Amino acid sequence: MFFVRKFLSDRRSSPKRGCVTRWYSVPFTVVSLCYNFRGVRAEYLTSFGSGVFFMLSSTRKFSVVAVLAALVVASGCTGFFVNPTLSSLAIGPQSATITASPVQTLQMSATGTYSDGSTKDLTGKVLWNSATPGCATISSSGLVTPVSSVAGICTTQISASFGTASPATTTITVAQGVPSKIQLNASTTTPAANSTVTFTALATFNGVQQDITTSVTWTNSDTTDLTLTNGSGVGTVAAGASGKPINVTANFNGVSSNTVLLNVQ
Repeated sequence: MFFVRKFLSDRRSSPKRGCVTRWYSVPFTVVSLCYNFRGVRAEYLTSFGSGVFFMLSSTRKFSVVAVLAALVVASGCTGFFVNPTLSSLAIGPQSATITASPVQTLQMSATGTYSDGSTKDLTGKVLWNSATPGCATISSSGLVTPVSSVAGICTTQISASFGTASPATTTITVAQGVPSKIQLNASTTTPAANSTVTFTALATFNGVQQDITTSVTWTNSDTTDLTLTNGSGVGTVAAGASGKPINVTANFNGVSSNTVLLNVQ
């Protein structure tokens, strides 16, 4: 059922475009309903150029038919009767590494992008799957858990499916135990100001080297002049960083890498 609420106020709000709630203290209440079927919101338009309006006194009743008629011809909001469709699905984090001993779990997330450009968290609604459950499993809520009996290193493809969108996938690596060493390398140690630097963190598990760049946490001596976020190995050097030294270290499960010194040119 559709319904319209009446608002009375002594103030006039400034005109705004789109779906906004505004009201006027006048003998009659001017109302136009914009209802979003996907969700959950009903908002009111009072801009003369963006909808059909009803002159309703504070006591006058109106019919559902009248409101439905307004919905048919109202403008200013899109998608009255057609639900936006799911265009794409993305999951993260991408290419992460976790350990089986000690057990290190990983919470995945899923985000849907719709045909109207909106996004929605679908983590608890997608169908999660692990291609190699003997390596790691994933719950219906997106929690990845490594199998404790893993020997050495294994990988599994994690996928998420929902609606008509193409499934989203990523590869999760499971390593047995804490790394004995982490080697941190940089694409350059003398970057120019206003440029980027790519870091690579290589961990050794039982004699086997594994790229864990997207799984480490970074220690950065100058977060103002170097932007380096967890989950990525690409750092951005600020435009005003010339002549400044910056130290970077990668950390994983209590083990720290060697320190890379950047001398910004």
